[in-house]
Parts: sequence; C-alpha cells; structure tokens
Amino acid sequence: MNRLAVLRLEGDWVTYGFRAGLEIGPEGRSAEVATSGTLPPNPALAEALTRWQGRYHRLNPVTRALTPKGVYYDGEINPAIACAQAAAALTQQFNAWLQADGFRDVDQQLRQSLSQQDPTRILIRTDSPHLPSLPWHLWNVVEQYPQAEVSFSAPKFQRVAVATGEDHGAKVAILAILGHREGIDVDCDRALLEALPNTAVTFLVEPHRRQLTDQLWNQPWDILFFAGHSETTAAQGRISINPTDHLTLDELTYGLRRAVAQGLQLAIFNSCDGLGLAHALAPLHLPHMIVMREPIPDPVAQTFLKSLLQSFAAGNALHLALREARERLQGLEGEFPCASWLPVLYQTAADPPPTWETLRQPRSQFSGGTSRAWADPALRCSLKTAGLASLAIAALTLGLRSLGVLQRWELQAFDRLQRQRPAETLPRRLLLVEATEADINTYGYPLPDEVLAKSIAALAPLEPRVIGLDIFRDRPITSPALRSQLAQQDNLVALCSVGQPNDPNRPGLAAPEGVPELRLGFSNVAIDADQVLRRQLLFLTPDPNTACATRFSLSALMALHYLAPEGIEPKTLDEDRIQLGQAQLQALGPTSGGYQDLDSRGFQVLLHYADLAQFAQTIPLSTLLEAGVAPEGVTHPAVLIGVTAPISNPTDYFLTPESIGQWPQEPVPGVRLQAQMLHQLLSAALDGRPLLRPWPSWADGAWIVAWGFVGAGVAERSRRLSLWSLALGLAVLALYTSAWGLLIVGWWVPLVPAALALAAASSVAPLTTLSGKSLAPSPPGKENR
Repeated sequence: MNRLAVLRLEGDWVTYGFRAGLEIGPEGRSAEVATSGTLPPNPALAEALTRWQGRYHRLNPVTRALTPKGVYYDGEINPAIACAQAAAALTQQFNAWLQADGFRDVDQQLRQSLSQQDPTRILIRTDSPHLPSLPWHLWNVVEQYPQAEVSFSAPKFQRVAVATGEDHGAKVAILAILGHREGIDVDCDRALLEALPNTAVTFLVEPHRRQLTDQLWNQPWDILFFAGHSETTAAQGRISINPTDHLTLDELTYGLRRAVAQGLQLAIFNSCDGLGLAHALAPLHLPHMIVMREPIPDPVAQTFLKSLLQSFAAGNALHLALREARERLQGLEGEFPCASWLPVLYQTAADPPPTWETLRQPRSQFSGGTSRAWADPALRCSLKTAGLASLAIAALTLGLRSLGVLQRWELQAFDRLQRQRPAETLPRRLLLVEATEADINTYGYPLPDEVLAKSIAALAPLEPRVIGLDIFRDRPITSPALRSQLAQQDNLVALCSVGQPNDPNRPGLAAPEGVPELRLGFSNVAIDADQVLRRQLLFLTPDPNTACATRFSLSALMALHYLAPEGIEPKTLDEDRIQLGQAQLQALGPTSGGYQDLDSRGFQVLLHYADLAQFAQTIPLSTLLEAGVAPEGVTHPAVLIGVTAPISNPTDYFLTPESIGQWPQEPVPGVRLQAQMLHQLLSAALDGRPLLRPWPSWADGAWIVAWGFVGAGVAERSRRLSLWSLALGLAVLALYTSAWGLLIVGWWVPLVPAALALAAASSVAPLTTLSGKSLAPSPPGKENR
C-alpha cells in the first residue's frame, strides 16, 4: 500500500528553529496518525552546508552550469577529499539535529508507521529556501526504509482546472528542450528520450524564445524536459535555451501556465543548480518537478536520466524511480563526489505523482491536481476489487434474504424503528367506548343486548358518522331495540369473522341477524409468525359458504362510511393499488419489504401505529350509560364499542411493535387495534399522513448493494483498527439514521441486510498497489560536460 508522510516545517534554522507537524496515512486519503514537535535553531548546520557547497563547487568546473563556478583550493592537497570530509561533517551535523529532543516524537512516529514493504513518500512542506539543500536522503529514517523517498513542497498549494485538449493516443507527450550545449553532450539525452516506449517527443534544439513559447501554447504536454545549462542566482533560476538567450522562468510565465492548464504533469531539468527553477515554477502550480540541487557533471546527468527514465517507464512510482536513479549515481562518486546528493523531487499538487501508465491515458475535463489520477492503475485495481467484493457480498445477502433467513431480524428491526418514531400531533376523530373489567363486573359477560342497545342510543347526541360494534353477536338477539338498531340504523356497522372452509376448528363467527352486508365488516387480521400484528387486512374475497360473507374489514367499512359525506370514495387504480382521498393504498405482495413468501391473500397494507391518546377519546361503557359523554375535540366522530376487560375472549388480544418493546409484554385488545386501523385510513385519506410502504424489490437490492460499496469504502479508507472501527460505527449510524428517517416519511427499507452487507464488505481490504520491475541501465558514459 502506497503511503504518504507529510512533514511540515515552519521557521528558520538560525534564529528560531522550526515547528514540526507530521501526518501519516495511505496515499490520497486522510491521515491515520499525527504528531508534532520542534527542531532547534542550528547555525552550525547552516555553516556546515555552506562549507560543503563551497567544497563541492571547487570539484569540477565542467558541468551543466550556466556560468562556471570559480576554482579555489585554499591550500588543500585534494579537493575531492576536502569535499568528502565536508559532506561527512554535514551528514553528521544534520542527523544530530534531527535527533533533538523536541523532534523525537516525530522521528519515532515516522519509524513506527512505515514498513519495509510499503512505498512511501516523505513530503516535506516548507517555505525555507535552505532546507531542500540538505541531504535528506541520508536521514537515518530514509536509509532504513528502502521504499521511502523524500520530496519537497511549498506549504500551500492550489489545484488547477485541467482543460480537455488534443490527445496523443496511448502515448506520453514530451516537449524536450535541448538548450545551449557548449561543453556538454545533450545528444545523449536526446537518444535516451527517443528510446522510450509509447512516447511522442517533440525536440526543440537551441530554440528561440518565440519557438518555445509557441510550443507551450499550441498543444498539451505531459512532460517538459530540459537539458542544457542553468543556474540559480539570488534564489532565481535561469536556463540557457541557446547561446544568446538566458531566460528566467518568469519570462515564460504565460506559456508555462498555459501548459499546466492543459495537463502538464512533470518537468525534468537535467541541468545545474535547479532549486531556483523549482521555486519559480511553484507559483504556476506545475504538479511535479525533478531538479538538481547543485551543479551536475555531464556523465552524472546522463547516467541519472537513463536510470530514471528506464525505471519510470517500466512502471515504478516516480519517487521510487528517482531513488533508484539517485542510488545508482553512487557508483560514480569515486570520480564525481556527492553525485547521489543532487536529484530532488519538488511538487506543488496534493495528488500523488503520475505513473507512466496514467500519463498515457486520454485527457478528461475536470478540476484538480493530476489530470489523470482517475486512471491510476492502483486506483483502478482498488476500485475494481472493492466493487467486485461489494457485489459478491450484496448478492450473498440478497440470496439469504430471499430464503427467509433474515426475515425475523428484519421484522424486529422494523419494530424497533417504529417504537423510536417521534410523537405526532393528530386530529381527533374517534371515540372509543370500552367495556372495562369494572363494566363487566357490573353488567356481566357477554354484555347483555339491552346494555348494547342503550349504549348505541346514548351516542345519538354526538351525531356520530359511523358506529362500529366490535362485539360478536352470532346468537339470537333478545332485545327488540338492538334488533331494530342493527337492521335499520344506517351508521351502525356490525362484526363477523371469516372462517376457513377446510378447517373445522375455524368455522368463523356469523353476523348478527338482520344486518345487511353493506354494514357488515369482518374482524380477521393478518398476524405474523411471531404473533405480532404489523399488517392491516382491508378487503378479501370470502367464500359464500362461510358464516361471514363480507368483502370489507370492520375498519375499512367504517372508514368508507365516515368518508362518504366528504365525497371521498375508493378508486381502483389497478389490482394492487387503490386511491382513497389523499392516500394511495398499495397492496403487499409475497416478497414485500422484509417478508419472504408472505401469505398476501386479500388486500393488505402495513399498519402505521400512532399514540391512541393523540387521536381518540376513550371512555368506559359505564360512563356513557350513566352520564353520557362530552366530546373533547371530537365532532361527528367515528365510534368504536368493544371490550377491553382481560376476562373477555383471549383470542381478541394481540402483540404490536410497541407492546413487544415493553416488559412484561402486554397484548393489546382488539377494539384498540381496530381504532388504530380506522385511524390509519382516515388520517391518510384526509390529512395525507404517510402510509408505510416497502420499496420495490429492485430498489431494495440497489440499497443493499450501495451500502456494500460504503463498507468497501470504509475498508479502503481505514487501514488502522481504531480508524476502521470508528468509520464503521459512523457508517452503521448513518445507515440506521437513514432507515429511521425514511420510515418516518413512510418508507420501509431493508436495514438488517444493508447492515450485513456494510459490515461484511468493510472487512474486505482490496489491493491498492501495483508493482513493476525496473530495467538496469547500461554503464554510464564517460563524456565530460
């Protein structure tokens, strides 16, 4: 896995020292660890650097420098030995500085977070012009980790919008400037570039300024290459493009800015003293630059370029190709001391350096850093692996779901979400008259016909739109008053129970005598295997031979009676959908929501429970008979009369999502459930209160797959156990909150299968890196420049 360690150093090394901040994490992702420290001021280190630079400049005047450095010996017998001694002193002083007490936490954290196998960029962000001149490659940390390399950057950066431009097919577009060649052999550089595979190289040999500017403007480039003489004077870089034109990069600002905007990713200055060039290019936001710290001898420049290009084109990461090429220069240090100190990688973009493969990809219009980062092979491999793993896990989850393995947990999760819904403010339209245990002790059980007749008559002052008698009367009626009410009172709905023709133990219960079918509703309900009532049965097609031959449930029939004065009648949209006022009723199917192989006969919908006290006024039967009832916000109510005493029929008590969340569990009397069902229909039709509906099967599948991708993203982004645990916890919380929020607005989405897909996919960490083999360079040339 590619890793990035960002070390920020702010301050100076002579007076105040540096504040240090370190962040480490996978390349292109959030940091996993962070720490801070300080480095003390060290004027002696500054002097050691100056001393080494002076000794180095006296070694070999035949370099790619724009103006040769003077040769001074100061009585030294051997300048090479003097340079080596100065280099050793600088290295010792440098590493001693990095072992300061204030920097120890940074040093230790870096060592603990790196591995011998993971390619790692150590990016030093600083505005100090001197720090990049130090031999950071000799830092003990870098030497101990062969897959690590140091690069530099300014403290701030800005992404540049990259425009779509001309493509070069699957080739890397290189603009090669072969500048003033006096005393050096740039033809060797040309040969190395021409030998590169999959490239389109345009050479400018000692060009005039206008030629160079035209090329920068006219077409997009991937790599800008310069070979020739250059120097840094007063922190400003200059290049010699021909024997007479010596340009600062400020004089090429607009052309270079245009090239960056068209996708220029990398500049290689195989010339002397290039840190000034890097500092000049940084404000133009050229993403990555390779320059030389000091003057470079011609044979060193050739050897470095050959090694760098062969390793980079073979597929190695740019920083590792640079390290390999830099280390190969050590073989030349017998003749050219400190040759391996010279190359340095400087960047301004937040994105990782491009690979040879990404440079070959077509350009695409989008904003941000490396214009082809999307095509990085490691990223593509990672996304492909994550996608395949997520799809496989989602398919397995959907398979388990279809077999009914998850149904129990899905229904339990559905119940929990229902219990956690916020309170609602609901209009009151219902009056619930309950025969309590005290009423049964007073009037007897079953309630006498005369008591029921008096109860119905006592409701007349309220002018109820509909009265539902949720009490079975399958025996002869002894009260003439009740018999007359049942036969003639148009707003009175009676009850029966549909039986099972093939089951002698379930014959059903007949309707009271004399009640017409249009005022007769069945009491049957749809109970799940765990004995919890989650569904409402509205209509069914009865067997005419049963004792209860009605098509309507008690709650549905009462709702239709109540809504008729409002001009609301049911409209059949298709066999599975009915429009009722503002509500659209969607029938459940065999595999709706968390149900698998559901007995969906009749017309069933999910039951959206509410707080009974919010939508119904409740009074005991005795209160109605003895004192009447004063309506509390209820006018022309729908009235339900039923028994809530525990000594009544035990089969008329049911568990609900709310009651199973209590301890001990208390079943709910049937009349209160009829009130819930009636209220659901009225509030949906009149107020637009959302009905609970499952998503279509395809949407459920897409939801589960999507959360599987989220889990894969958690695995990809969080490689440390603590970070993975936190990210997974936040993802599960987001899933739960999403499912809860959707249920509030009426949608039942698969929570448990999505959670399983999320957790399972998050345990899979896809491969995120690709490796390539580098080619060994030929023996270095012997030319002097």
